[in-house]
Amino acid sequence: MRNKPLRRAAWAAMWSFGAVSLAGIGEAALHHADAQIANGAASMAMQNSTGDDGPPPTPPPVLTNAQILQEDRDAVNLMNEVALTPRILPGGVKQFTLTVSKFGWNFYRNVNLWAWGYNGQVPGPLIRVRVGDRVEIVVHNDLPEPTTIHWHGLAVPNDMDGVPGFPEPAIQPGGTFVYRFTATSQMVGTHWYHSHYDDDYQVDAGLNGVIIVDPRTPPPSMRHVRDVLFVLGAGKQDGSDNENTFLINGKAYPDTPQLTVKRGTTVYMRIVNACAETFHAMTIDGYDVKIVAQDGQPQPDPQTVSVVSIAPSETVDVEFTADETGTFPFYDTVASSLINPNDSVDPVGGMMTLIHVTP
Repeated sequence: MRNKPLRRAAWAAMWSFGAVSLAGIGEAALHHADAQIANGAASMAMQNSTGDDGPPPTPPPVLTNAQILQEDRDAVNLMNEVALTPRILPGGVKQFTLTVSKFGWNFYRNVNLWAWGYNGQVPGPLIRVRVGDRVEIVVHNDLPEPTTIHWHGLAVPNDMDGVPGFPEPAIQPGGTFVYRFTATSQMVGTHWYHSHYDDDYQVDAGLNGVIIVDPRTPPPSMRHVRDVLFVLGAGKQDGSDNENTFLINGKAYPDTPQLTVKRGTTVYMRIVNACAETFHAMTIDGYDVKIVAQDGQPQPDPQTVSVVSIAPSETVDVEFTADETGTFPFYDTVASSLINPNDSVDPVGGMMTLIHVTP
């Protein structure tokens, strides 16, 4: 356990440019639903790009409150590792279907942006399989340009790897491709999938998701653990060449999904950096964590750290015991990731959420 008062004081000092406090942050989180009601169309795009980087920006559609609430449920379900349900084919093959399309997404408060995603979600739905499963993933491309899916960290056959032209061509607009592979013991762990066509643009537009491969029989140590998932994402607004919109599970604070656990719970947290460009350094104010796996590989000598460094495309699994009650921010220590561009209410936001530990 770290010195919580000192850590909180340091965290508050980081925001000396504004009157921000832990109490204020908690208050903003409690009024999450109220903030969502002010939903208007924003004249920007998740990838508001110029030149050949992507399509020209157009105003996204106004989203209904029901659509925004569904987005919030998607973010919470992803945190709780609710996975896409497969269709079971003859012979036991697990078939998943992903449709790639463009749609409006409410990233925070009243800011709607264009996104490119899988099954109308940012990030895409969680895919979860076990060792020995034969997997079939049907991908329909409804985008205006080609795309692929690369299974990052999985040793799939070369023609299933999603690298355009090596050897399979990209999936053309209106086209369909079926990825097939068998889950092996090499694949066990936390991994992610993403476009490998025009990667820098398409990944930050929302074309990324998580795939977890479980061992055939879960180890006993995982049976009494709260297993959660946080996907770090990013995008570009207002013609920026650099990522300037930062998300957790497709939402920016204060609209990020918040975790509530009972005191004494062991939390197994999977952190995925799905940003195309940006390094992050994540911390839980008040807690140290033990790094138990990186890129799906168990660590033979787990290290206890206060800050988890995670580069683009990396996954890190950490574990801690929630042994003190209270509300603890989980956030990026890189201050530029904690700002919401074009937020008329409060610029503090971005890659942060709250962990509530109850008695």
